Amino acid sequence: MRIVLLSHYYYPEVGAPQRRWRILVDHLRAAGHDVITVAPHPHYPYSDRNGFFGSNVGRGRRRVDVRLGGTWDTGIDGERILRVPYLHSGSSMARQLLDQTVSATGAMSAVIDRLRGRTRPDVIVSTTPALPFLLAGDTLSRLLRVPHIAEVRDAWPDLISEMNLVTGAVGKYLPWTLTQRLEHRLLPDLLTRAQRRAAVVVVTTEGFKHRLEQRGVTAEVVRSGVSPAELEGASGLTATGAIPLVPTADETGTAGGVIGRVSADHSGLNLLYVGTVGRSQDLSTSIRALARTEGVRLRIVGGGVDAAELKTVASAHGVPVEFHPQIAGAELATHWQWADAGLVSLSSLDSYECTVPSKLYSLMARRIPVLGVVAGEAADIITQTAAGEVAIPGDTDSVAAAMTRMRARIEAGEEFGMNPPAGQNPRDWVVRNASAAAMGRTYERILEQVVS
Repeated sequence: MRIVLLSHYYYPEVGAPQRRWRILVDHLRAAGHDVITVAPHPHYPYSDRNGFFGSNVGRGRRRVDVRLGGTWDTGIDGERILRVPYLHSGSSMARQLLDQTVSATGAMSAVIDRLRGRTRPDVIVSTTPALPFLLAGDTLSRLLRVPHIAEVRDAWPDLISEMNLVTGAVGKYLPWTLTQRLEHRLLPDLLTRAQRRAAVVVVTTEGFKHRLEQRGVTAEVVRSGVSPAELEGASGLTATGAIPLVPTADETGTAGGVIGRVSADHSGLNLLYVGTVGRSQDLSTSIRALARTEGVRLRIVGGGVDAAELKTVASAHGVPVEFHPQIAGAELATHWQWADAGLVSLSSLDSYECTVPSKLYSLMARRIPVLGVVAGEAADIITQTAAGEVAIPGDTDSVAAAMTRMRARIEAGEEFGMNPPAGQNPRDWVVRNASAAAMGRTYERILEQVVS
């Protein structure tokens, strides 16, 4: 089967979408499928590729020329990548949307120019969170007359109005009545029509699948897959396959394979967050909660639009927060050796009750206790597998109370995941529901159904 993947995010960038599709492309190619990824030149989360290639993640990676119509590139495992132009982006929503739109337009141009006739794909797969790529996949599907699988990782288009994305991006340039129409009707309707035309919309939670089905959309759940390396104890949360292993339980003396205790006699709670530092994560609530706890230390590893503001919040409250830039590999592994538990956080938007951050699965697979500032399906998974503590998003008191409970359990040497209400411990639940193998098998089934 010839598969074309349209994505704004891909290896060697680091992040959840990049890692998910790196794993999936490897699986599909191993199964004998021909996969071509159409993506912009690596630059995320920097404004341009010079920033990316000058970072710890990008330094030493291969560059290719920027050309209209795309440039062929080869991935680390020999996969074919068609690199398309992008716009130097910034922290504002408007600049990010323009960047995504330029790349989506470039992707359509490159596919029409290079992948038609005898090289026409059997199926086109588009993936968010870059919404213009959903529309690009829909357009190419109709032009080339091939089926479209639209992967929608978060609760789109619902988040457009809940996050006031149009108002935030262009509200100061347009009349209020127009931004409201765009935000609450025109853009959601446009994306919903594209979802209805898709052969299948792939989502990551059962809750959002049911919501889309009520709108007449055909949807399937494919949870983000944890790689075999992470199941073996790798540091994870990177896009590469060359992930160094964290020391095993025997080497660290930790019980049940739980990573975290630097020594048996240290007190308090070392809490680690790794990932995007943005509006959706609402890490400010966790920082404010630190001011109401004792003995809890927070370390944030990553970058994003909220990083500067979070440093201001931490300084204003005088709380122990360390900030580190986005890293991968051995450097990241040392942070996990420091940590007693991992933080997973989302803001209090209603649609996030239908969202499960992929880092939750990574922590569960590696038996790292989870402090989940989440609601809905993500909270249910933590509770049902006894993977950690849950707090109410946006509620400082609830987060502080969860931190205090977590600290007490860590200091008592309690093991997490024991006697889970659902009958599956965190790691076994991930292997059955959110491993790379489970993700790959489900995707193959969907692809075969769509193409046949």
